[in-house]
Amino acid sequence: MSTVSVVIPAYNAARFVHGAIESVLAQTAQDFEIIVVDDGSKDHTSSAVEPYLADSRVRYFSQQNRGLPGARNAGAKISHGEYLAFLDADDFLAPNALESMEKRFKETGAAWLNVGVLKLEGERRTVRHPRIPDGDLLLAILEDDFITRSPFYPRKEFFAIGMYDEAIRMREDWDINIRMIAASRPFALLDEPLYLYTRTEGSITTSNLHKLFFYTEKLLRKHHKSLADAGNKEVSRLYASNMWLLSRRNFYEARNFRETFRCLRESMRYDLSLYRLLHPLIHRIEVILSKT
Repeated sequence: MSTVSVVIPAYNAARFVHGAIESVLAQTAQDFEIIVVDDGSKDHTSSAVEPYLADSRVRYFSQQNRGLPGARNAGAKISHGEYLAFLDADDFLAPNALESMEKRFKETGAAWLNVGVLKLEGERRTVRHPRIPDGDLLLAILEDDFITRSPFYPRKEFFAIGMYDEAIRMREDWDINIRMIAASRPFALLDEPLYLYTRTEGSITTSNLHKLFFYTEKLLRKHHKSLADAGNKEVSRLYASNMWLLSRRNFYEARNFRETFRCLRESMRYDLSLYRLLHPLIHRIEVILSKT
């Protein structure tokens, strides 16, 4: 039984999955298995993985397309490790990532981690540091996903929380983070850039805003709206605020005016705000005044 199972979901990842695999093979802690889950790729992902199968620690599993959460869950279900690490096929782990994360778990007894991220955008390098906001953590996570990256779980904790929600194919990390905090599962900070995130043109977060907004609203209705409808006034305000932000993004980024007004109307239902209602006019006046 390996100490860590590294699950790498791969969809049309033939060009870059080798980088993710190599970053695991180069770890300072070598007691791991790698599970590449080919999520219905239409390219040569299988051929790109094949040379690594000579290493008995590397396994390949193919399935019909189920989306990122479904691929992660599939890999977890066939894994054997005491810990589970999730690495996207176009990302990398720092060489000491597995060793440092396992050590932090043993030091703290935490159920999950919030680690630092090194964001790679062409030649640009940006480090994002993990943090813990003040006040009520559930309200904080409902307001915004403040978790920088949580790629590593003790096996029993991941399955106990219900794995990833496969109905939420985007914003799946925010969803599981909300559930971990709502369940009062303790987490620890590890302020090292252990996860290397690559933002590529045409990635799932930049190529399809309509899907992103759809699944964001699905998450808001699952968590925020249900608590708001149960009478939680603070969450009603947060739900309204997030729906308003979704309305703005539909207007400015997707240019989808029907969704803009639908999301705005939903926001007004839960927290009537004249500022939000008149924001387009106020914004226009501010732009004019800035030019004078």
